[in-house]
Amino acid sequence: MLSKTKLTTILSSVVALIPVAIYLFLYSKMPDRVPIHYDGNMADRFVSKSSLEVILHSGLGCLGLIIMKLLQFLLQKAFIQSSNGHSAALSRVWNIAILVVTVVFAGISSYTFIRMV
Repeated sequence: MLSKTKLTTILSSVVALIPVAIYLFLYSKMPDRVPIHYDGNMADRFVSKSSLEVILHSGLGCLGLIIMKLLQFLLQKAFIQSSNGHSAALSRVWNIAILVVTVVFAGISSYTFIRMV
Protein backbone atom coordinates (compact mmCIF):
# COMPACT_ATOMS: atom_id res chain seq x y z
CA MET A 1 0.00 0.00 0.00
CA LEU A 2 1.25 3.49 -0.86
CA SER A 3 2.01 5.95 1.89
CA LYS A 4 0.24 9.29 1.84
CA THR A 5 3.50 11.03 0.95
CA LYS A 6 4.11 8.77 -2.06
CA LEU A 7 0.49 9.08 -3.16
CA THR A 8 0.69 12.89 -2.94
CA THR A 9 3.96 12.88 -4.87
CA ILE A 10 2.47 10.71 -7.61
CA LEU A 11 -0.66 12.86 -7.79
CA SER A 12 1.43 16.06 -7.87
CA SER A 13 3.61 14.61 -10.63
CA VAL A 14 0.57 13.75 -12.74
CA VAL A 15 -0.85 17.25 -12.22
CA ALA A 16 2.54 18.80 -13.07
CA LEU A 17 2.63 16.94 -16.40
CA ILE A 18 -0.86 18.04 -17.50
CA PRO A 19 0.38 21.34 -19.07
CA VAL A 20 3.05 19.40 -20.99
CA ALA A 21 0.36 17.08 -22.34
CA ILE A 22 -1.88 20.03 -23.22
CA TYR A 23 1.01 21.73 -25.05
CA LEU A 24 1.78 18.60 -27.05
CA PHE A 25 -1.90 18.01 -27.83
CA LEU A 26 -2.60 21.61 -28.88
CA TYR A 27 0.71 22.23 -30.68
CA SER A 28 -0.65 21.48 -34.16
CA LYS A 29 -3.71 23.64 -33.51
CA MET A 30 -1.74 26.66 -32.28
CA PRO A 31 -0.95 29.52 -34.64
CA ASP A 32 2.73 29.90 -35.57
CA ARG A 33 3.01 32.94 -33.28
CA VAL A 34 1.34 32.73 -29.89
CA PRO A 35 0.75 35.39 -27.23
CA ILE A 36 3.15 35.05 -24.32
CA HIS A 37 2.35 38.20 -22.33
CA TYR A 38 -0.82 40.15 -21.73
CA ASP A 39 -1.38 43.73 -20.65
CA GLY A 40 -4.81 43.30 -19.13
CA ASN A 41 -6.89 41.49 -21.76
CA MET A 42 -4.72 42.55 -24.69
CA ALA A 43 -1.75 40.44 -25.82
CA ASP A 44 1.33 42.64 -26.10
CA ARG A 45 4.09 40.12 -26.89
CA PHE A 46 4.13 37.18 -29.27
CA VAL A 47 6.66 34.37 -29.82
CA SER A 48 6.93 31.28 -31.99
CA LYS A 49 4.91 28.33 -30.67
CA SER A 50 8.12 26.28 -30.61
CA SER A 51 10.15 28.90 -28.74
CA LEU A 52 12.02 28.05 -25.57
CA GLU A 53 9.71 30.36 -23.60
CA VAL A 54 6.63 28.38 -24.57
CA ILE A 55 8.32 25.04 -23.92
CA LEU A 56 9.53 26.23 -20.50
CA HIS A 57 6.05 27.57 -19.80
CA SER A 58 4.70 24.04 -20.19
CA GLY A 59 7.01 23.00 -17.36
CA LEU A 60 5.66 25.43 -14.75
CA GLY A 61 3.85 22.67 -12.89
CA CYS A 62 7.03 20.58 -12.80
CA LEU A 63 8.98 23.61 -11.60
CA GLY A 64 6.52 24.18 -8.76
CA LEU A 65 6.76 20.54 -7.72
CA ILE A 66 10.57 20.51 -7.84
CA ILE A 67 10.88 23.74 -5.85
CA MET A 68 8.47 22.52 -3.16
CA LYS A 69 10.14 19.09 -2.86
CA LEU A 70 13.56 20.74 -2.63
CA LEU A 71 12.30 23.19 -0.02
CA GLN A 72 10.76 20.33 1.95
CA PHE A 73 14.03 18.40 1.85
CA LEU A 74 16.10 21.40 2.96
CA LEU A 75 13.74 22.31 5.79
CA GLN A 76 13.61 18.72 7.02
CA LYS A 77 17.41 18.63 7.14
CA ALA A 78 17.60 21.99 8.92
CA PHE A 79 14.97 21.22 11.56
CA ILE A 80 15.22 17.46 11.92
CA GLN A 81 15.98 17.53 15.67
CA SER A 82 13.41 20.14 16.65
CA SER A 83 10.50 18.60 14.73
CA ASN A 84 10.67 14.95 15.78
CA GLY A 85 7.47 15.20 17.83
CA HIS A 86 5.57 16.96 15.07
CA SER A 87 6.91 15.15 12.01
CA ALA A 88 3.60 13.49 11.04
CA ALA A 89 1.71 16.80 11.19
CA LEU A 90 4.47 18.62 9.29
CA SER A 91 4.50 15.91 6.65
CA ARG A 92 0.74 16.28 6.09
CA VAL A 93 1.05 20.06 5.83
CA TRP A 94 3.93 19.79 3.36
CA ASN A 95 2.09 17.22 1.26
CA ILE A 96 -0.89 19.57 0.99
CA ALA A 97 1.34 22.57 0.25
CA ILE A 98 3.22 20.67 -2.47
CA LEU A 99 -0.02 19.61 -4.13
CA VAL A 100 -1.54 23.12 -3.92
CA VAL A 101 1.53 24.85 -5.39
CA THR A 102 1.78 22.27 -8.16
CA VAL A 103 -1.92 22.62 -9.01
CA VAL A 104 -1.65 26.43 -9.09
CA PHE A 105 1.45 26.46 -11.32
CA ALA A 106 0.02 23.77 -13.61
CA GLY A 107 -3.33 25.58 -13.72
CA ILE A 108 -1.73 28.85 -14.79
CA SER A 109 0.24 27.08 -17.50
CA SER A 110 -2.73 25.04 -18.73
CA TYR A 111 -4.99 28.09 -18.85
CA THR A 112 -2.54 30.05 -20.97
CA PHE A 113 -2.11 27.18 -23.44
CA ILE A 114 -5.84 26.88 -23.86
CA ARG A 115 -6.02 30.64 -24.53
CA MET A 116 -3.31 30.33 -27.20
CA VAL A 117 -5.48 28.26 -29.52
